Amino acid sequence: MQTIARRPLAPSSLNRQAPSGVAHVVLAQIETWITAPAKGGGGWSDVKPCLLLRVTTDSGIAGLGEAFVLPCREKAVAEIIHALGEAAASLQSASPWAFRAMALEIASKHRGLDFSAATSALEMALWDIHGKLAEKPLCDVLGGDHRTPLPVYANIWSDTQWDDDSLAMRASDLVAQGYVAVKIHPMLNHSAPQAVDVVRHVRDAIGDAIHLMVDMDSQDDLETSLFVAERIEKYRPYWFEEPVDGQDIEALSRLRKTTRMRLVTGEKNCGLPHFRSVLAADAADILNPDIAGMGGILDMLELAEEAHRQDVRISPHCWNSMTVAAAAMLHICAAIPNAEMAEIYPEYIEPGTGYATTGFRVDGTDAHLSGLPGLGVEIDTGALGKLSEHFQSSRPTA
Repeated sequence: MQTIARRPLAPSSLNRQAPSGVAHVVLAQIETWITAPAKGGGGWSDVKPCLLLRVTTDSGIAGLGEAFVLPCREKAVAEIIHALGEAAASLQSASPWAFRAMALEIASKHRGLDFSAATSALEMALWDIHGKLAEKPLCDVLGGDHRTPLPVYANIWSDTQWDDDSLAMRASDLVAQGYVAVKIHPMLNHSAPQAVDVVRHVRDAIGDAIHLMVDMDSQDDLETSLFVAERIEKYRPYWFEEPVDGQDIEALSRLRKTTRMRLVTGEKNCGLPHFRSVLAADAADILNPDIAGMGGILDMLELAEEAHRQDVRISPHCWNSMTVAAAAMLHICAAIPNAEMAEIYPEYIEPGTGYATTGFRVDGTDAHLSGLPGLGVEIDTGALGKLSEHFQSSRPTA
């Protein structure tokens, strides 16, 4: 199977400093919601809590953001968001560029995933405001075109259903819905030989015309991933994801030299220094930092440009709600020259419809942006509040 066709878009080449003519922005209120766990996809998978953010300026413009969160950390990330919002009150104008510079100074090179998730959410909201003030979709502001169809894939993940038949049935159901690419996690509750059987079983069920991604969920033992990689190449995986911990760049580099499959890494990592090390080691074909955990959209754009120079592609990870973060992911994919397929969690779509108009639609093959200004997402805060287990509001003071 061939890779997804490259789109003839130019890199954004955004500078670290705000361009001239950027509107003056003063933060007036920051609100965060943490949604309660839910069920999705007819009970196929649990939907984890999601942390959503609204930033309102003193002129009444609201920007939306979302932070990548994991269990036991959601409230901590929300606290970081509100603390950073208070710090941003000292900025002459809270542009994405000024906020990024401030966040890097505060981090003082101690930028962990939770801190980066908080900065990602706030910068995302500031970009939403920036696009609304410019009266353009975010991707158009960044040099892309919101009319570009954006290839997507469906992630098949469950915390309870792992057997071969269930995975094959779920994959077949998603293909019937129109998806032409699906991702499976064959090592969940399986040995390495069983994982090989899972890949074979799913490939047989969906046929050769559908792209099949394999996610190894960061194995502790490189030999396990080497064993699986050698035996599943004949089933033509579109890519081989997270074979080991993304921090183990030496192991990634070794594996990439031994397999013809495209190697993907980055979902658990953040910050440009890490990804520059991966690029320097020639350790990946595709990078997949989480759109809501990387650190911010400016970091994502800078990484995309540096990766593009090495013919490495970007497929933003998005284990978040299929609302705000997913919209940001799609705008980035529409704005960079080396975008791969964007990640969709089908189980997360329905819960999001209870409180958001997403600003995009998915037809299985592609996602299509609405063309509305900024991220194009609208939130019903009343409905969101009813589905949330934690709400916090603060008013930054200079």
